[in-house]
Amino acid sequence: MVIVDSPVAASYDDLQSLPALFEAVSNGTVPERGSSWQALRALFQATEVGLVNLGELAAAAVNRLRAGDEPGATRCLEWMVGFGRVWNELAWLVQDFSPLGQEDGPHVLAVVSSPSWRHLVNVERELAQELKPLAESPSAVQWKRHVLRYAMLQRASLEYSCVDGAPSGYEDFVRPEAVREAVRERQLPGETVFMQFRAAHQMPELLIQVVNDHLERAVDALGHAQEQEAVPLLRRADRLLDAVVRMTDLLVDQMTTEEYHGIRVALGLTSGSHSVGLHFELMRDLYPALARKSQDGSREIQHLTRTIGLHIDRWRLGHINLPRTNLGGAETGTRSLTGSPDALQTVARMREAGRSRDPYAQTERPFRATDWTSEAPPLAEIERRLLGDVARHTQERFRDVQDRTGRYSGSPGFSAPPKRCPNRPN
Repeated sequence: MVIVDSPVAASYDDLQSLPALFEAVSNGTVPERGSSWQALRALFQATEVGLVNLGELAAAAVNRLRAGDEPGATRCLEWMVGFGRVWNELAWLVQDFSPLGQEDGPHVLAVVSSPSWRHLVNVERELAQELKPLAESPSAVQWKRHVLRYAMLQRASLEYSCVDGAPSGYEDFVRPEAVREAVRERQLPGETVFMQFRAAHQMPELLIQVVNDHLERAVDALGHAQEQEAVPLLRRADRLLDAVVRMTDLLVDQMTTEEYHGIRVALGLTSGSHSVGLHFELMRDLYPALARKSQDGSREIQHLTRTIGLHIDRWRLGHINLPRTNLGGAETGTRSLTGSPDALQTVARMREAGRSRDPYAQTERPFRATDWTSEAPPLAEIERRLLGDVARHTQERFRDVQDRTGRYSGSPGFSAPPKRCPNRPN
């Protein structure tokens, strides 16, 4: 673990410790690309990311309770509920992808075998000791609801995070220690949500790598008129993408504007749009290739392709909430870290550009979520006022970003990667 001064990293990959995460994926028992076991491995590894964060959050709650900071501890518990929901989603997919019998291998994979789970158990026991005297109070406090919600999410997730028939044991198959090292590779001093911010990107990146392998195999199968081979690949990709979309809620629901501002200065000239797996391999290359190949396919193939495209659109729309609630409204001129002159408008245009290239997208829409000036939503006026306040606060607090001075005067230096589908037309 390295405690770093700002900025943390000069690139998106380094910011999220993706090289270390993908190194963990490349070692141990590595299942065939596009297989159900590859998907299961990624689900367990994403779960490991969540477990490490839960351990950190529980420890922070303990420290804050011991310092008499009950509101601070409650905030940690709120974040634990968010990670509990993500774990629940991942655990359900573990069951969904599980083999019907033990024909694949002799091993059982279970989160209870994880060192990160054992660490979490110890920290949560300390948390329980701190909460016990508070729980005896008859007062109605918010933390009680958070504890009850998280405890039930954990119960269900723990049961579902188990699968028979694995080709090797948990340590070799999941590589929990290597995942833990990657999660803790970079940290900021003080009490911030930097680790949680990174986790909300690390977990989807692990799943997207598998989605892309599935889609590449499906495109190849369709190119050889092998629809029956493409169907299970597209079904798993569909389910994994649904989970990726849901993970956007972790930051949207949990991270406050002030919490984001507390880490923004450390992020450097980076952007989520620099994600190779998500923005370039999936959105630029693989989905367009799949959309073309599916045009002459069966109705099932076309429906699965359309759903995958809808998940991508859902992700884009959900991701709009991050610049919206943390940087401010449209046409306020709030710049992104990489210099976009109006961050919210830039992201909205990216969504519309993606839809315009999608043959399955509905073209006629009586209302668009990014029609920021529309009065159709009853709370539109209040929304604009609130987002205007966020924009003013953001621009005043980050003048160097706004004026492109200091380290923000240069270019991010990012260049698009080679095409994953070489035959994709320009």
